[in-house]
Amino acid sequence: MEDTVREVLKKQFAIDDYEQLKEKLCDAETLLFFTDNAGEIGFDKLLVETLLKTKKLEKIRFVVKGGPIINDATLEDVIYMGLCDLPNVEFLKLSNGEAGTGPERSSQMVKRWIKEHDLVISKGQGNYEGLSEHDGLFFLLIAKCPVIASDLSVDVEDIILKYKK
Repeated sequence: MEDTVREVLKKQFAIDDYEQLKEKLCDAETLLFFTDNAGEIGFDKLLVETLLKTKKLEKIRFVVKGGPIINDATLEDVIYMGLCDLPNVEFLKLSNGEAGTGPERSSQMVKRWIKEHDLVISKGQGNYEGLSEHDGLFFLLIAKCPVIASDLSVDVEDIILKYKK
């Protein structure tokens, strides 16, 4: 893990919409944050804590998987990592493919969640694949395969902070 962190910190963003993120944060009162895998939620917490140093948010909602699937973050994971200790936090559950675990990423409910929040951040390639049809999100990911890299017009292993209006 240390090697991965060191490697990522050396890289420049291939797509860098940081200025748009700063602008959106200035006007934001609410944050919707789609988590990725359980191994990264500590970094997610640090990111949100950093955002909170710039701007107080009235509501922060983390979206987790409604049940286990591969290594995606679940409610138990985010509670264990202390995301529940952040101010004004709520959790929403997204389907893991099993009935009753939450709405699908393409559902009207997820579209409503996105529209209801001033700032939306989606972490990880899997969320990019499932949410890239939606507008109004910041995608933060590493392009890990040629298909996604091609879709974003970047190289495999590039890091991305992309705003989709």
